Amino acid sequence: MNQKIEITQYLANTLDPEVNGKTLKKYLTTWWYNTRLKEKGGLRLTTEGFEILTKAGFESHQVKFEQPIEYTNRLIIQLENFITCPWYVTPKCIYVFDDKMAVQLILFSGDLAKYGQVRANSIKNN
Repeated sequence: MNQKIEITQYLANTLDPEVNGKTLKKYLTTWWYNTRLKEKGGLRLTTEGFEILTKAGFESHQVKFEQPIEYTNRLIIQLENFITCPWYVTPKCIYVFDDKMAVQLILFSGDLAKYGQVRANSIKNN
C-alpha cells in the first residue's frame, strides 16, 4: 500500500473510527500538497496535515535555514522526490518526521537547494 494512504488511513481511523472512502479522500486532499499517489515521495504536508500529525504524537525534527531559501518549482520537485517521510516547510525552517532525514538535512545546514542538487547528481551518476 502507498505510504501516503497508510499514514492518512491510520490518522483518519484515529480521529474517526467510522471513516469511509469519501472521508479518506477529503483527508488526502486537505493534509497533503501533492495528492498523486507515488510509490516514493510526494509527502509534503499542508499546515492542517502538519498539525494533525503533531497532535497525533508523531515526532518531528525542525531544521532551521541559515539563509532564506528561494522556492522554485525545481526545488519543490526535488524535495518531493528525495524526502521520503512526511515533511512541512515554512520560510524559516523545515520539519521532517524521520530521524535519518533530519540528520541528512542538518549536515547540509538546512540548505535545501544544495541537498536537492547533490541528491539529483548522485542519482544521475549511478
